[in-house]
Amino acid sequence: ASAAASPAAVSEPAHHCAYTVHPPAARKVSFPPATPDYTATYQATIKTNRGDIGIALANSKATCTVNSFVHLAEADYFSSTHCHRLTTSGIFVLQCGDPTGTGSGGPGYEFANENLAGAKYTAGTVAMANAGANTNGSQFFLVYQNSALAPNYTPFGTITSGLAIIRQVAKAGSDNSNGPGDGHPKDKVEIESGTIKKT
Repeated sequence: ASAAASPAAVSEPAHHCAYTVHPPAARKVSFPPATPDYTATYQATIKTNRGDIGIALANSKATCTVNSFVHLAEADYFSSTHCHRLTTSGIFVLQCGDPTGTGSGGPGYEFANENLAGAKYTAGTVAMANAGANTNGSQFFLVYQNSALAPNYTPFGTITSGLAIIRQVAKAGSDNSNGPGDGHPKDKVEIESGTIKKT
């Protein structure tokens, strides 16, 4: 089996990343480079209509995930998109990264989980949303309160500023369109742009 077929065998930081075709693409974008810059340090700034959210990306622990996120941000994939899901019971997350705003949109590719050993979803964690093992695409969630999620979602960053913005949105609640405490945020959150600083 290749390293791509058995994600557990990949040691981090990864020196090679496999992205497989998974149509349709919610927004036209190329695949990320297969060779990540695994020694870089990345800071992301998500500029929203409610203020900026700063994220330190965990490149040494989730290299291929960060490689994809950086690629999508730099391609303006996240620009002018809405964070489509807010949960205020059970798990406490704001989910973003789908240009269609439906919760089913992705970039036209998928990739394996990373960094799951001992994964915890404490307040400030940024992790990938998925539809099962190794189905990561462009959707991610921001944890605004400690959440008892099973370690099935790749944590790839930590919020360094702007957590209060998400908590304020959470306070206003959701429209419960997915069930009690789960739906579109009543206070709309639009991502205006995602920028990356590399050091």
